[in-house]
Amino acid sequence: MIRVGMVGLGLISAAHGHGYELEKDAVEVAAVCDKADDLAEVRAKVIGCKAYVDYDAFLADPTVDVVDLMVPHHLHYEMARAALEAGKHVLVEKPLANSSAEASDLLELAKSKGLVISVAENTRFVAAYLALQKILEDGRIGDVRLIRTFIAGSEVVRLSDPTLWKGSRTGAGGGTIMDAGAHSFYLLRWLFGDIKKVRAIQYKLVPESEVEDHAIVSGTLDTGAIFSSEFTFTAEIPWTERLEVYGSTGSVIIDQLADPPAVWYRDEWDAKGTPLEGVGSDVFGWKLHSIADGVRDFARAIAEKRPPLVEAEVGVFALRVIERAYESVAQDGKELEV
Repeated sequence: MIRVGMVGLGLISAAHGHGYELEKDAVEVAAVCDKADDLAEVRAKVIGCKAYVDYDAFLADPTVDVVDLMVPHHLHYEMARAALEAGKHVLVEKPLANSSAEASDLLELAKSKGLVISVAENTRFVAAYLALQKILEDGRIGDVRLIRTFIAGSEVVRLSDPTLWKGSRTGAGGGTIMDAGAHSFYLLRWLFGDIKKVRAIQYKLVPESEVEDHAIVSGTLDTGAIFSSEFTFTAEIPWTERLEVYGSTGSVIIDQLADPPAVWYRDEWDAKGTPLEGVGSDVFGWKLHSIADGVRDFARAIAEKRPPLVEAEVGVFALRVIERAYESVAQDGKELEV
């Protein structure tokens, strides 16, 4: 039985908790920790576990094998490092840290202690992307020429609140490039190959915020394919992702707001296209289910003594791309090597 301790009981914790509940034969939530003692107590009663407000006391609990960190970005490195020093395996909500140097340090520490650390990247478990992986492996769209990603939703309320970390440069480490970019850069590397060059521009529509709420990052992959990734936190729409993949013999369009959400087009005359098998419309569920499946895989990986499907190194890679994108922004969109 793998015993997990959940830290930070905000909105995302419900999806993580759902994942552990689905693995209850092999995973037990042994403790929860949050600086809000009332929140910790209520959640602990629902789960039937111990509640902590003090993180050091939580880490000293011998019944906790795995620490699942769902805290503001600027706390990731310090709290993950403390958990590793305490001998715990660690799962961190993306980004893994606020810099690639910090993330690399975490990997080295985990390796030296024989522990597992990874980033909670749900992209690897989205049904539409898994179906696309099979299309690519079967060679049904030929050589990939162009990839476009788009992540959209609204963070206007949180960005407008100066008491929250989301719109703080210190607390969040950045805006859409840091937060949403981690997903697209992981997706590109997983399915299409390493990113070679990037250029980026950003915008800020929410005046109270210190970070960008809209950005475009484009560039090339090692394969020669072109990519363009756009992110916005000012779209009043259900949280969604769109992926367009254009190959030499066909294309695939994925849109989580569409029904069907994933369609394969065989050529320029295929106006209707073919829905990808096993991918149904689930506007409000696709993200929840993929997050839950990600934490389930991490817990199973610990139990089975194997690497998780999302290895921590990809978290370091995503941060390297993010850092270069911000450097490009500072240089007026100059194209930079990753």
